[in-house]
Amino acid sequence: MNDESEQQTDIKKRAYKKPALKIYGHVRELTGSGGGTMNGDAGTMMLGSDRRVKRNIVRVGDHPLGIGLYLFDYDPERSERWGHDRQFGVMADEVEAVMPAAVSVGADGYKQVDYAMLGISRALP
Repeated sequence: MNDESEQQTDIKKRAYKKPALKIYGHVRELTGSGGGTMNGDAGTMMLGSDRRVKRNIVRVGDHPLGIGLYLFDYDPERSERWGHDRQFGVMADEVEAVMPAAVSVGADGYKQVDYAMLGISRALP
């Protein structure tokens, strides 16, 4: 094989491949928790998604909007209400940058996200 053929073969081996979105399933199935509030008859699920209340954050994927999908734990003050187990979700600050209508501020002063607007479904307890 000549140098040019070897270079072309090497380039093909290193060619960029677009990452695929991995489907994890319903958030409820991943976390086993019931954190979140229903908002009216529309079935809107508002979940605490403020980065300030999360710990051990690991990005595990990308949403088609360009925001991250994460596994995380809620801080100790919120885990009793929102879930002790590992959680799956998004970060409100990232969502706010691309879809501000999906983010609101809860009575506690922390941002929450309407996951339905992102196309992420969640089974209710």
